[in-house]
Amino acid sequence: MAPSSTRVTARLANASERRSIAFEYQQTPIYYKPITIEVPLDEKSGLAVELPFTEAQMVSVDLGDEVKLFLEPGDQLHIDADLLDLPQSLRFSSQGAANNQFLAALRARFPDYLRIDYEGLEVDAFRKMIDQRRLEMTRFLDEGCSQYQLTPAFVDYYRAEIAYEWANFIVSYPTDYMFANGNRNENLPANYHDALDQVDLVDEAAIGTTDYRTFLERNFWRIEEEAATRALREQVSEEQRRAFIQPHTIEYLPDFIVRLDEEQRRGDLIQFHNVVYHLAKRLLHGKVLYFFLAGEIIDDFQQGRFDQGEQRLAEFLQDNPYPAYTEVVEEIVREASKLKPGQPAPDFTLDDLQGRSVSLSDFKGQAVFLDFWASWCGPCIGAVPYLEEIKQQTRDQKVIFLNISLDSADKWHQAVEEHGLTGVHVHAPGGWQAAVAQLYQVRGIPSYYLVGPDGRMDGRVDDVDDVADVVSRIEEVLSGKIPSSKSRSSGIIIKG
Repeated sequence: MAPSSTRVTARLANASERRSIAFEYQQTPIYYKPITIEVPLDEKSGLAVELPFTEAQMVSVDLGDEVKLFLEPGDQLHIDADLLDLPQSLRFSSQGAANNQFLAALRARFPDYLRIDYEGLEVDAFRKMIDQRRLEMTRFLDEGCSQYQLTPAFVDYYRAEIAYEWANFIVSYPTDYMFANGNRNENLPANYHDALDQVDLVDEAAIGTTDYRTFLERNFWRIEEEAATRALREQVSEEQRRAFIQPHTIEYLPDFIVRLDEEQRRGDLIQFHNVVYHLAKRLLHGKVLYFFLAGEIIDDFQQGRFDQGEQRLAEFLQDNPYPAYTEVVEEIVREASKLKPGQPAPDFTLDDLQGRSVSLSDFKGQAVFLDFWASWCGPCIGAVPYLEEIKQQTRDQKVIFLNISLDSADKWHQAVEEHGLTGVHVHAPGGWQAAVAQLYQVRGIPSYYLVGPDGRMDGRVDDVDDVADVVSRIEEVLSGKIPSSKSRSSGIIIKG
């Protein structure tokens, strides 16, 4: 049976300057992919929209101020509001009203996200801050359960939202402290992470909440880091530490039976994404397991690890009992595979600094290094010296450096001049939503791709700080070598 449609209607006062209202929701909880619908206002500043939900989720509505709604399949929510008096004027009626009236009260009482200054913030003060927020929000929810007719789905969702926001703060504190202070917190108690026993690693009600997936990933990173610390302590002498010898960390991860390949025995670093994937397979189960694995497989394809992704996808399609997850993964894989090495590079046309049209296909016969960037992106600007060195070392080669800015037009011109950026520069109006950013599935910047002189993808370039490696790859592409879809070695073989 098809799910009931979710319908939202509204009557808005002081909306005469608005022609439409934007609704944003997540296509899937597996990974961040927002869908935006512009809903036109009628002559009486009213609107009506049906949303294709199969599971309850949060929806953002742009009324000048952002308004969050919690909607379940079958809800028929009506909103009355004065756009000059938000959020006080918000009123809800019909099915779903109680959940959203309470949600508006909760968001008025608590900031959407706790902003923390980690500079000099010791553990006790940090814990007091986040524990107090969790306690107060839980009490507020408990009181709401007696005052409002909240649905079980909303209560489960928001209890999970509160719990995993707190857990994410706990697991992230050591890293956040280090970034803010430039050093690790040496006063971190040995039993610090025991606090995480207060939340379940596997919680189906938490799927789709703001922090759950991030918590799982960071918790797996934490397990890997603890294993690395133990390996360093038990395997490596002080002399070897000074020589930066990397121990066999994988041997210290729980319940792993492994065989280290030749590359690993030479001391190369273990890749986090492999550790995370295999920890998930051992520590998660049920719907949470397949929710998490689906996201990891999508990440493999979007990061250009096609051979690894294909192996994992085959296993996923055989074992996954949740058709909705299979549908999402297959859709994303189809799109990501268009950027697989050997595939024709998606063509595009954008304006350069002088307003002239520039197309990727203009450079047929030359290798093209694509750089998606923006002036506000710290890592983009930080990579400039490496990129300039790569350009210098390949100045006699048939390679074009095509820089695609996701900035506003004025900031783009200013940044190119300020930083003395070389190469061909074009502008992608619309930023993240620009057609070229969608074509190349840009989820973060900087993002680099290499296109061969035959106009076919050579694939993603992960980093540019290893100048010699990037130069070698450009020379290899120019030599006419057929691109390979194979990703780099995982460094480990994990059995069982």
